[in-house]
Amino acid sequence: MFEKHIRSLLEVNMGLREEESLLLLTDDTKDYLPELMEEFVKVGSELCSGVKHIVYPSTGRHGKEPPEEVWRTTFGDEAVEALKKAGLMEKILNKEEYSEDDVATILLSVAKDVPQVVVAFPYYSTTHTFYRKILTKYLGVRYASMPLFEPDMFLGPMQVNWEEVRKLTEDVADILDEAEWVHVRAEGTDIEFSLQGRKALRDTGIFHNPGDYGNLPAGEAFIAPVEDSAFGRLTITYGPDRPLQRPLTLVFKDGAVEEIEGFEDYRYYLERVFREHDKARFIAEFGVGTNPGAKRPDNVLEAEKILGTIHIAIGDNHTFGGVNRVPFHTDYVVFKPEVTVGGKGWQKRLLEKGRLRT
Repeated sequence: MFEKHIRSLLEVNMGLREEESLLLLTDDTKDYLPELMEEFVKVGSELCSGVKHIVYPSTGRHGKEPPEEVWRTTFGDEAVEALKKAGLMEKILNKEEYSEDDVATILLSVAKDVPQVVVAFPYYSTTHTFYRKILTKYLGVRYASMPLFEPDMFLGPMQVNWEEVRKLTEDVADILDEAEWVHVRAEGTDIEFSLQGRKALRDTGIFHNPGDYGNLPAGEAFIAPVEDSAFGRLTITYGPDRPLQRPLTLVFKDGAVEEIEGFEDYRYYLERVFREHDKARFIAEFGVGTNPGAKRPDNVLEAEKILGTIHIAIGDNHTFGGVNRVPFHTDYVVFKPEVTVGGKGWQKRLLEKGRLRT
């Protein structure tokens, strides 16, 4: 049913070549994901020399490391046993402190048949995991992360002029690279934070060079704010995959959520996460949407790409320029924001009531 769209994704977005190998990942959270996997395997097998795939048990949370069986499928049994012998595998899966260089040294020496391209569409995100980071940063794999993906996203946000998305994303990211601070205002939201010493990433949707990675659908410039710098209020009206029955306001102090105002079931979920992982409270990401084909507000994979929106995440950011390591990462989209950025002696209105001004 979606073979034409999958072919376009693999050829246009990933630049998959006949001599390359492809790894496909998803989980069993939703019934349609294993069915979609069958179509990906069929098309991938027609386009390249080797396809591996795995459907693994749901991790239940965005930002958790994928289970050991995924590591075995990706790197081989010998590599995983070597990580275990070095006492690293359990630390990786639990997001404890460890030497990334030690992991890289082991995998570079013993990993076998590592693919050149990974397309990961589990319900729960692998974007902000060390699994993704080791593949892209150390092994040069091209990686598409598609959490919360639904097949209707092949229409709209995946049917855009990717060169236009790339240029706009680059322009926004260049501004964020120069900025030292950000001030976001919207209905119920007034929050400031620092970007000093941080550099933006560009999710352009074109992953043709070794180490390229991002979401599909793509279209955002994003950056890791200084973790202890956020002050103010962030009002959210949507969770990752549904509208909230009532708005919630996250009150930030010294970079972390100090209080949640409002009554909604999602509040109690967040409070449980914060009890389990205190570091999940910290600001993790600031992003600006750059995809003119993205429209849906009720699925954060697409919503955070909507042109004219911004999003702020809490939790893990150690894989894209931050220092916070925690098995949680969730983004919250702000609609029709006013965003001002600046530095020493300058400031610029980046968004005016949801209109991007590059």
